[in-house]
Amino acid sequence: MLKPSPSEQAGGRSRIAGRATDEATAAYASRFPGLQPAFGPLGSTGLIASHAGFGCYRVDYRVAAHVQALEQALTSGVNVIDTSANYGDGNSEQLIAAVLETLIARGQVRRDEVIIVTKGGYIQGQNYDRAVERAQRGSPFPEVVEYDRGLWHCLHPEFLDDQLHRSMERMNVEHVDVYLLHNPEYYLSWAAKHGRSVDSARQEYDRRIRAAFEWLETQAAAGTISSYGISSNTFPRPSTDADFTSLEQIYAIAEAISSVHHFRVIQLPINLFERGGVLEQNQGNGTETALEFARRQG
Repeated sequence: MLKPSPSEQAGGRSRIAGRATDEATAAYASRFPGLQPAFGPLGSTGLIASHAGFGCYRVDYRVAAHVQALEQALTSGVNVIDTSANYGDGNSEQLIAAVLETLIARGQVRRDEVIIVTKGGYIQGQNYDRAVERAQRGSPFPEVVEYDRGLWHCLHPEFLDDQLHRSMERMNVEHVDVYLLHNPEYYLSWAAKHGRSVDSARQEYDRRIRAAFEWLETQAAAGTISSYGISSNTFPRPSTDADFTSLEQIYAIAEAISSVHHFRVIQLPINLFERGGVLEQNQGNGTETALEFARRQG
């Protein structure tokens, strides 16, 4: 028998107020002098982030070891939590709610010290069931990429609005510090699979990214999020790949929307096996890597 979720246990409990702030994240870092220099600026956000974060890809509020691990991380010098709406079909976000509520109540952590990153875009699990049900009722989410059975994707503002607020409800927070579009390149992969030309697919991709960014700017203005960005596995790919996501082009889209845009964070794989982020010169007509471009733009 499954344990009830934190939201089911607490009923109509009040949301965790606040957001990560420059001052509080810097103060958090100062509490761990033995870990220096394990903290640094999170780009141009003003926040001070631990170099190691707690990734929530396969964690669940129903697993005691996962609860203990996140508690240990947040009380030992890790102040970045990275999750997504589709991690654990939402159960990883509920883990964050449970742990934050406990540690805040104990006085061990403050909300303004912790940087919460979540993502939207995938339609899997419960999201897939809801999306199918909506489509059957004749009111589907717009511009859904039906990539495979059980795996759809969407960047449309109507879907992102649904996802952001579901994520906030699961985490029981009033504010998300960083909201990322999760692997938007699914559209490019779908287009290649269906024989669309690369040029037309990229034009449509850019249009969808721009519409998502314009909506995200409204959320930043409303105080729902502090900044936004993209998590993409194809930032490090060769620029000739059909599903390559150009960081330079994405940045230009944000700049065209506003000179004071809130596009400030990206996520990409960089490790001993996936080295393109530091070796593949796929920006600036082949003169710069994604990491170099990101550093230059803050």
